[in-house]
Amino acid sequence: MNDQILKVGRNEGKKEIPTAFIFSCPGQEERKSGKLVNGQTGKNLDGMLSILRQQYPDIFPSDNRYDYRITNSSEQVHYQAYDHKSEPGKKEIMDPQNLLRLKQDIEGYRYVITFGRCAAAAAKEAASRFGLEQTVFLYSQHLSFLSLNSSIQTDIHGNPIVRGSKNSTYKRLEAAAKKITDQLV
Repeated sequence: MNDQILKVGRNEGKKEIPTAFIFSCPGQEERKSGKLVNGQTGKNLDGMLSILRQQYPDIFPSDNRYDYRITNSSEQVHYQAYDHKSEPGKKEIMDPQNLLRLKQDIEGYRYVITFGRCAAAAAKEAASRFGLEQTVFLYSQHLSFLSLNSSIQTDIHGNPIVRGSKNSTYKRLEAAAKKITDQLV
């Protein structure tokens, strides 16, 4: 897969869906497939959408990630075996041209969910520079297994989640979804 394809792409999504997602950057799976938020992170996003849709079907009307606008805080491909990084650097995401691109990607969406610290930082800066007052920004950790396993230790009832136990990923996704919906209140 040619990196240039990912550098100019975003997932358009369906125009009637009011919600967009910002992730960190394309990685190895995205480089291979040419699709954003691919691999396990994409499957985790679909699982989370199923949970969110039950509570807020007007904001999350589909379980399919590709029905939503998806973009990244940086369009540059990063992963350990490729460039020894898994995240973009601050200079990369704060570049004025990159922030303008990000603003154009999310402009007009009522809700924008950021996944991970790079996505959150880029969204906050774009909102500050370009005055995206009509947009509600919601923040979540990244949906990779590494992030979910390290940042979510208890389910929505406060019970410990045992790594590798039955439904542990679902319980972590449910807890991550709750962190998002708590921001809507």
